[in-house]
Amino acid sequence: MKFIDSGEGKVPLLSALAILAISLTVNLPGLAISPVLGRLKDVFHSTAIEAQLLNVLPNLLTIPFILGAGKICTPKNQLTVLSIGLAIFTATGIAYFFAKSMIVLIILSCILGVGIGLVIPLAASLISQNFSGKPRGMMLGVKSGLSNLSLIIATLYVGWIATRNWHWAFAAYFIPVIPLVMVPFIKSKFINQQREVPQITLSSSDVESQNFHFRGKEAKNMLWFALIIYFILSYGALVFSYYLPFTMEAYGMSTGHVGVATSMFYLAATLAGFGLSKVIKATGIWTFQLGMIVVALSLLGVGFIHSFASYIIGTFMLGLGYGVIQPILYDKTSYFAPTDAKATEYFALLLTSSYVALSCIPFIVEFFGTFIKGNTDPSFPFILNGVIMSIMAIVVVVKHKNFVVQAGVIPQGEGIVKQPSSVLTPGDRYVKSAIVGTRQDAALSNESIALESEAPVGVPMGIIPNTATPTTPSAAITSSATPSHLSPSPGTSANEEHVVSATSPEPVIETISTAPITPTSESAKIMQAAEASLADAKDSLQKMRKQQAELLKAQAQQLEDKAQELHEDALQLLDEAEALDPPSQNSSITSNNSISNNSTTNNSTTNK
Repeated sequence: MKFIDSGEGKVPLLSALAILAISLTVNLPGLAISPVLGRLKDVFHSTAIEAQLLNVLPNLLTIPFILGAGKICTPKNQLTVLSIGLAIFTATGIAYFFAKSMIVLIILSCILGVGIGLVIPLAASLISQNFSGKPRGMMLGVKSGLSNLSLIIATLYVGWIATRNWHWAFAAYFIPVIPLVMVPFIKSKFINQQREVPQITLSSSDVESQNFHFRGKEAKNMLWFALIIYFILSYGALVFSYYLPFTMEAYGMSTGHVGVATSMFYLAATLAGFGLSKVIKATGIWTFQLGMIVVALSLLGVGFIHSFASYIIGTFMLGLGYGVIQPILYDKTSYFAPTDAKATEYFALLLTSSYVALSCIPFIVEFFGTFIKGNTDPSFPFILNGVIMSIMAIVVVVKHKNFVVQAGVIPQGEGIVKQPSSVLTPGDRYVKSAIVGTRQDAALSNESIALESEAPVGVPMGIIPNTATPTTPSAAITSSATPSHLSPSPGTSANEEHVVSATSPEPVIETISTAPITPTSESAKIMQAAEASLADAKDSLQKMRKQQAELLKAQAQQLEDKAQELHEDALQLLDEAEALDPPSQNSSITSNNSISNNSTTNNSTTNK
C-alpha cells in the first residue's frame, strides 16, 4: 500500500485519490451538456428558454441543498450524505436515457441539482479534514484542476456525440459512478487498517476541533471577507459564460470561435490548479493579489480589443487568475473554520456565494446598464466587470496583511492538534503532540494526552521513554500527567519505548523495540518548535477556560438577580394578602354582631 504525506502523518494513496475523485463531478451539472441544447430544442420543438432551463435549474436547485448539506453534515454522517448525493446524481443520469419530452428533462435537471448540492461542499471539506499545511494547499489546487478538466472532457464528448444520438450526451452524467464506488476508501476504518503501528486515538465524539487558529468573531469576520471576495470574483470572472458568445458574434466571429475561446478559460483554470504550489513558490504571499490583477486586466483586454487572438489570450489569462485564487480561498477557509463540522458549513457558504453570483450576473449587468451610457455596446459587460475587479484588486493589495489573502501562509501551530483520522506509519520518527479538541460552545475537556509532558533531551516529543510507564491503563490519559507520576515497567529493556494503543476499549501500553536516538540539530529544532507550539496551545486552553469561568460567573449573577426579583415579588404578594385579610375579619365580626342583635330582638319580642 502506497502512502502520501498529509501534513499530519501519512494517508493511503487510494484514499487520497477517492477524495479527489469527488471533484470530477462538481462542475458537470448544466455546463457539461451545453453543446447539445440546440439539438434538444429542435428535437422537442421547444423554446430557447425551455432548453436553457436544463442549464439554469441544476445551479439554482443546488444552492439550498449546498446550504442544507453544510448544516446537516458531521464527521459521523458526512460519508452517508456524500453517498446519497452521488447516488441521486448517477440515477438521474441513467433516467435521462428514458426521457421522451422536454418537461421530463427539466424535472430530471431539478433532481440533478439536489444530488450535486449534497456533494459539492464535501469535495473541499474532506480535503480540509484529512490534509493540512502545504499538502492541503496542493490537494485543493489539484481538486480545482480536476473539476475543470472533467468539464473540458465532458464538453468535448457531448459536442462530438450530440450529432449522432442526443441520449448518449447525458452519459457525461455517469462520471459520479467513479467517486461513488470509491467512498469505502475514504472511511477512517479503511485508513486505520493500513497502519502497521498503533496510533493515538482520541476516543470521543467531542474531538471535533482541529484548528485553534481562529475562533469566535475573528473566524466569522474572515468568513465574511472570504464570502465577499468569492462573490465578486465569481461575478467578475464568469461573466464571459453569459456574454462572450454575443460579443464575439457581434464582431463577426463564428460559434466555433466562441467554443475555442470558452475552452481556453477552463484549460487555464485546470493548469493553474495543478501548478498552484509552483505558482505560490514563485510569487509568494502576493499570489492572491497578482491573480486578482490578472483577472481585472483580462476583462479589460476582452472589452477593448476585438480580435480572435485577443479573445483567446484574454479568456486564457482570465482562467489563470481565477484558477489560482479559487483554491487559495478554499485553503484559507479550512484554517478559520474552528471544527470539522464547521468546515463543511463554511465551505457550503463559500460555494453558495459563488453560485448566487453566477445567477446574479445578468441582473447586475442590466442594473448598471440603466445608469451608464454605452450599455448597448457588446463589450459593456467586460468593461464594467474589469473596472469592478480593478477596484477589488486595489482592496486586496491594501488588505495584504489579512490572512485570507496571504497565499502560502500557515497559522502558527499548524499540525500540533491531532485529528482522529490522521495516520501514523512506521516511517514516522515521532508522534505529534495531541491535544483533546474543544468546542467553543461546550465545556472544555479536562483530558489531554500524557505524551505532551516533558521529554528528556534527545527523545522526540510524543514518545514516552523507557524510564516510566503508567501505573494503570487509564492513567495513560490524564489531565496533568508527567513522567514523575509514572512507575517503572518490569521486564522492559533499555531499547524499548512505550506507545499508546487504540486497538482496545481502554488505552493500553505496548512496547516496540527501537534503537537509541542520538540528538541532532534537526531533532533539537523539531523539539523546540513542538514545545513552543505546545506552550501556545496551552495558553489558548487557559484563555478559553478563563472565558468559560467568566461566562459561568455572569450566568450565576443573572440567576442571583432573578432570584432576588422572585423574592421581591413574593414579598409584594404577601403584603397584598395581608392588606386583603382585615376587611374579611371586620365583615365577619359585623355579620356576627348583626346576628346577635337580631337574636336579642327576637327574644325580647317573644317575652312580650
